[in-house]
Amino acid sequence: MNSPVESIAAAFLAARREVRPLAAFPGPLPQTLAEAYAAQEAGIALDGRPVRGWKVAGIAPALRAMAGAERLAGPVFEGTIRELPAGGGTSVPVIEGGFAALEAEFAARFARDLEPGPGGFTHDVILDALEGIHAGMEVASSPLPTLNEVGPFAVICDRGNNMGAVLGPKLPTWRTASLDQMTSRMEIDGVVVGEGNAARVAGGFLASLAFLAGQLASRGRRLRAGDIVLTGMTTGIHQVRPGAQARLVFGGVPACAVSVVAARASA
Repeated sequence: MNSPVESIAAAFLAARREVRPLAAFPGPLPQTLAEAYAAQEAGIALDGRPVRGWKVAGIAPALRAMAGAERLAGPVFEGTIRELPAGGGTSVPVIEGGFAALEAEFAARFARDLEPGPGGFTHDVILDALEGIHAGMEVASSPLPTLNEVGPFAVICDRGNNMGAVLGPKLPTWRTASLDQMTSRMEIDGVVVGEGNAARVAGGFLASLAFLAGQLASRGRRLRAGDIVLTGMTTGIHQVRPGAQARLVFGGVPACAVSVVAARASA
């Protein structure tokens, strides 16, 4: 018989593959951070695809004491990353009838495996391993429409609510610009729905990456060469449906256009 965390992982994976919305969280909700990440690890193993990146998200301040963390992480699987190094357009799938949203995020790409220095995962150690910071978009989608409302442990169980990523152009001044000078904007169906900058992520993208490096190390994982990391939303969480047309605009680089489509069932 499967353990509770394995049953949760299997239920989410089946619903994702069948593109079938869930009416409720599939099983008893984990009561600890460790149990939630155990369910995530079970989901990674059951999915079988390589993990090519990670997403990081802040936990609501009112829930941090309960969760025992300020941020959470989730995997980004091979085949779900759309690369637009010169801007341009692409399409991204979401689960119709489930939760679906787009988020403008500063995305890191690693040039080499990230190893801790004498002082651990310091900002200098992280900077030395980076290929760059890019304009980015998280495609957040889950079979459970109320996943975020159920809470951070539920979000962790289902891949951190991730369906994929768009990796746009590398920002030319990512090493030198101040966080508030690194601007982002999201437009959906021709309307500006949010504007922000890299300072919207608590501590900036380096703090997000340091959290992730430590969190992965606690699970026997690490950030590897080529991995991308979505470091946290900067303009808000913008719910969408199939048919929506989005435009991602980061200062200093060409814009990225994204068409939202309905995900199709897969084997």
